[in-house]
Order: sequence, then C-alpha cells, then structure tokens
Amino acid sequence: MSTQHIKRIGIGLAAGVVLAILFSLYTATLSENTTITVNTQTHPKVRTPTRNEDLETLKPFQQSDFYRTIIDNNLFRPLGWTPPRPIEPYRLIGTLLPRSDTTPPKAIIQTTAGQKTYIVSIGEPLDAETEVVSIEGNQQVTLSTNGQQRTLHRFSERFLISCRYRMV
Repeated sequence: MSTQHIKRIGIGLAAGVVLAILFSLYTATLSENTTITVNTQTHPKVRTPTRNEDLETLKPFQQSDFYRTIIDNNLFRPLGWTPPRPIEPYRLIGTLLPRSDTTPPKAIIQTTAGQKTYIVSIGEPLDAETEVVSIEGNQQVTLSTNGQQRTLHRFSERFLISCRYRMV
C-alpha cells in the first residue's frame, strides 16, 4: 500500500470517530429535553399495583388478573398464534344394535392415535379413565372421562362416495 492510501484511511477513520462523538452528544442532549409517554393497554377490570404495594398483599383474584395478560399472550410464540384444537382420541366406526332384549348394544370404537379398535358395550372401559355411558341408535355414543361426558358421532365418508367415475 502506498502512503497516500494510508493517509486517506487515517483521515476516514478520524472523520468517523468525530462523527460518532458528535452524534452521541446530539442524542444525549435530545433525550434530556424530551419525555417519552408509553400507553399500555390493560384489561378494564385489572388494577395494577402501585410501587409501594407488594404483590403478596393483593387478593388472589387480583393476582390472577394481574398475570392474565402474560398467561394469555406467550412471549415466545409468534403474533397471531392460536392454540391448536384438541383432537378427539376416539372415533366411532359403527354400532351393533341387538335383535333381542337380552343382548346389549355394542359400539365399534377406534383410537385415532394407535389405530386400535374396540368392540364395547355400555359400562365397559376403553382405557383407565374412559368408559362407555350410552349407545344411542346407529349414530352416537356417549363416553365419560373422569366424570366429563362427551359424545362421539359416527364417522361419515359420504364425501368419498359422491364422486362418480366413468370407465372408458
């Protein structure tokens, strides 16, 4: 490298340092003269504790309201994220209705995860927590899991049958 290039690089570095110092002085004086106001949105019923008030002195419902925004809007998820819909662990394939009063109705139920098929009647368990409560006609079965009841409807494949193909 020639000495002219070294001089130009030195002048450029000196000018950059001078500009950086001037910019930092300008922003320091600018921030002293301005005040920044931040508008935060809170739930209308939420009361934000004052600086002197400790979180332990808040009543339990006030604590839950205070943290509700953090719980509802996880900081580590992308904007607009919605929780996934829960997937039903069982699918009703069909029912076997009795021809006499002595035989109970049976339901054919398949697990959605393991593709395991059960043939059960009323009162029989599917797993440790789930049992069959009722079998109603050919369309629905009611299951009870830890006291919470939900209804399974028969899996329909009509949309697959609606297309007609013509062989040429």
